Amino acid sequence: MPSAAADWLYRALYGGVLSRLPEPTALALGQAGLRLLPLDRLGVFRSRDPRLAVKLGGVQLGNPLILSSMYYDTAILHRAMGLGFGAVTTKSITRTPRPGHPEPNLVRRWSAEGPGLVNCNGFKNPGLDAYRAVLPGLPHRVPLIVAVAGESIDDYVALVEGLAPFADLVEFNISSPNTALVYEWSRKPAELGVLFRRVRAATARPLIVKLSPDFADTNEGAIIPAALDAGVTIVNYGNTRRIAEPRLSQGAGGLSGPELFPATFENLRRTRAKFGNSLEIIATGGVDSPDRALALLRAGATACAYFTGFITRGPSLARAILDRLSAELDRAGRGSLDELRRN
Repeated sequence: MPSAAADWLYRALYGGVLSRLPEPTALALGQAGLRLLPLDRLGVFRSRDPRLAVKLGGVQLGNPLILSSMYYDTAILHRAMGLGFGAVTTKSITRTPRPGHPEPNLVRRWSAEGPGLVNCNGFKNPGLDAYRAVLPGLPHRVPLIVAVAGESIDDYVALVEGLAPFADLVEFNISSPNTALVYEWSRKPAELGVLFRRVRAATARPLIVKLSPDFADTNEGAIIPAALDAGVTIVNYGNTRRIAEPRLSQGAGGLSGPELFPATFENLRRTRAKFGNSLEIIATGGVDSPDRALALLRAGATACAYFTGFITRGPSLARAILDRLSAELDRAGRGSLDELRRN
């Protein structure tokens, strides 16, 4: 079990140093540390409790925790695969290279619920051809979810056809608040039906639709039914929430962090009640403590994902969550996470 001292040390590092540095500097230091420090070799970050295993789209995950989409650097992804997650997700890859939005494109946001982030990264990534060249060199120590984002149906089809062979699952992002044409997909549910069918026909890999919390009624009334009709049975609910933020270069961005948790929980509870077991749900947004992860899994999440908690709470958060889940299984006398979920 990670010691309380390790957790305290990271909190002190984040609160005393990283959170006081300019965001680009802190981001660069954090990514350099992930690349260079062999934390993934330390077994202290991983749980070996077989009761925590789950299946997502038929793919076996050692546990229900997923590192959300933010990194495309395969060296960082390789390290992250050893830090306790059941799966890791790439940053959303686009058909052509994108430089991202100019800085400032990431700012901190402090609230009563805890530290969060607002970003307008704008899909900085090397593009389909370059990423297709490097992905074969990334060992799948845990399942890899490759995320893609497009501005046309043909974009998504090309991305899925090009990258799915190197993924265990493919997530297609129709909800980023930082790129107008991607965000607008959630306003076009009729066209999404065509997109879902075309993408479903492009690969046999399990597909995940990443939803926006800004469009709950549309998600549940039109988008999820269209996905199910096309044979897409996993949703990631959800993405960051669009808010005005004058400190960012675009004047607005996607909010992540603990402020999102109440909406994440309610969206999950409502969606599970409406669609039952026909849908697998990754609950994303505001997971920064063991109790929050447990609450989502109890409410019917198949898995839960986070990124901001990885920044603010550090790599020991995953193990803390997994140990809490194991303790709850012990307390309840249950043999698997499925037995904890409310149906």
